[in-house]
Parts: sequence; structure tokens; C-alpha cells
Amino acid sequence: MKGKTIAVKAAALLLFALLLLPAGTAKTFAEGEAPEIGQVTADKVNMREKPNTDCEILAEVPGGTAVEVLGKDGSWYRVLYNSTVGYIRQDYLFVNSTGSRGAYVKTDGAALRGGPSADSYMIMQLSAGQGIKVKALVDGEWFFGSANDQTGYVHRSFLEITSSSTASIGMLKQGMEGDEVEKLQKALFDRGFLSKTNITGTFSSETRKAVSEFQKACGLSADGIAGAETLNSIYDSGNKIEKDNADFYKLKGSVVLLDWFKGGEDWLYKGAKFTVIDVRTGKSFRARRFGGWYHADVEPITSSDTAVMKSLEGFSWNRRPIWINFNGKTVAASMHTMPHMANPTQSNGFDGHFCIHLYNSLVHENSKECPRHQSCVNEAYKAGRG
Repeated sequence: MKGKTIAVKAAALLLFALLLLPAGTAKTFAEGEAPEIGQVTADKVNMREKPNTDCEILAEVPGGTAVEVLGKDGSWYRVLYNSTVGYIRQDYLFVNSTGSRGAYVKTDGAALRGGPSADSYMIMQLSAGQGIKVKALVDGEWFFGSANDQTGYVHRSFLEITSSSTASIGMLKQGMEGDEVEKLQKALFDRGFLSKTNITGTFSSETRKAVSEFQKACGLSADGIAGAETLNSIYDSGNKIEKDNADFYKLKGSVVLLDWFKGGEDWLYKGAKFTVIDVRTGKSFRARRFGGWYHADVEPITSSDTAVMKSLEGFSWNRRPIWINFNGKTVAASMHTMPHMANPTQSNGFDGHFCIHLYNSLVHENSKECPRHQSCVNEAYKAGRG
């Protein structure tokens, strides 16, 4: 009698839920059809009042929880949870009856095991971004699926389920960690889309932005997710796509302060040819030191270098923060762009030379620091730390 009462109550509750379904495009179950059971695939999932992320959150549903699936509206499932009807995004709910689903490994070191238990033997170790074909969710905690022709179980905390029925060979996106993520970040750094400080092995928001910028540059869909096509393009040695002013982005995060009188003059020795990167624009040109003792007297090497330098703000005594990249080191510095006095090279289109100051450099005329130059040195250092 007790079992019958429970069954009646459950049927009444389901009938009430079905009556709440709106008319229109949403798919619902036919009369007499049993409701499907879906299981939450993330640690905490929001159940919302309507099928969009702008509406009210009705409940937070714990990972592994089973809910009744009442219907489907676009990329959202309409569900019944704790006597409340609401919507959960399709990629956060696994419904066994829908067949296989594509998934991606979130981090290196995840294990494909022989059974749904952490104590079960390991069939193979998985890497971040690896594609998995998931066929079932067992006990709300373990996905049963296949990878590289091997079949086994992976704990749900290591996988991200997609709305697709399959997963491509590789995909990296925000939140993933591991060697493959670091490899991607290094490739983005080499192309000038990511700074050195962001090579961490964790797919951060900065990495996502860099991927999106690369995708735009080569005409791909700019979603910030590195799928097979994006990865193939990034790793293609024949692909010469680099970010404008790539030197600026590649050197960011490696800039140091160097005292002119404590190693700076020896480092930037007379005759040294180096790259100057303008901090405010990211533009770069080549220059050569030919003299100076309290600071460096330098000149652009070619007329093309002079043209880049002049494009900053013409020929001006205004101080500008710069980075000097030379001999494996990037140093914060300051310069002006006004040609004056000695003119060692007649063919470079620069009628004279200009001055570069490092930390604690002095002015030749009065043997004192120039506050404006030192202010720009500090600006360059701050801009180059992160």
C-alpha cells in the first residue's frame, strides 16, 4: 500500500510538471512516455527559471545529482529537481539514453581505469585536451567511455562534457592544465600573442584572449578555444602569422632594471647593435651605440630604423619609455628622438645622434640625473614586469 501511494504521488508530481511546460518550440515527452533521467556532470550547476543565463537561479544542483528530464529547449534541458521545474544547460547534464557524448580531459594525469573506482587498475594515463567518447555515467561519478581505442572509466571531475556526440582529437580551453597547454602557450609566445609570464601550463583568461587573437589573424572562428584546426595552424612552421609589434609582447614580463654605473655601461658597450622597443606603441627599430660616458650616445642603424623612430612623434626632445633588447637581456630605459651634435653615419637619414638613459644615468652637461628620463625608465620597468 505504501509503495502504491508513493507511485501515485510521483505520477501526480510529474503530471503537474508537464502541465507547466510552455507551448511553442520546446520538445516534450509524448503522453505515456517515461521521463528520462539526467545526471549533473559538474561540481555545482545552476538550475535557472528560463533557458538563458540572464534569468533567476532557482537552485544549485550538486555534481552527480539525478534529475528528471522533462523536455528540451534549444541547448537547455527542462528538468524537475526537488519539486521545482527549471532549466539546466545541455553540456552540464548527461542523459544516458541520448547515446555517446564528446568530452575533453581537463588536466594531465587523469586516469582511464578498469572500473568505476579510484582503487581500480589504470588502463592508461590521459593528457589535457584529449578527446574522449563517453557512453554512460555510472553512479553519478564515473564516465564510461573510450580513448585511443581503449575503453574504461574516468572520474567526472577530470572531464568536460560537450553537447556534441563526438570529440575531436584534441581541444584546449580555459581551465585546462598540463603539458599540452604549456606547449600551446609557448607557441603563442613565439608568435607574439602571449607574454612570457603567462606560460604557466594553465589555460587562463589571458591564454584564451591570445588564442582568440590568433584565430582572428588567420581567419578562424574566434571563440578562444583551441580545437584541432586552431592547433594545427599554430604549430604549422610554414604559417608566419605573428602579432603586430610581436617583440613587445614576447619581451613583456622579462624586463629588468640595470644601473648604468653598475654593469649597464659594460653591457651596452660602444659598438653594440641592439633593438629598441617603444613601450607606448610597441614599435621597434635597430640602433647602435657609438659613444657617451654618463649615458649612451646612439644612432639608428638604417634609414628604415630612422623612419620607425620618427613615426613615434617626429623629432622631439620629449622623453619616451623604451626597452632595450640586447645580448639575451631586456632592460628598461628612456630616450628622446631629436638628432643633435655628432653624426657618425651620413646614410641613415638621421642628422646627428640621440641619447638613451638607463637607471641612474646622468646628463653629460651637468653630471646630474634627468628627472624626466628617470621617470620614463621607471615607466618602462613597470610596463615590462607583467
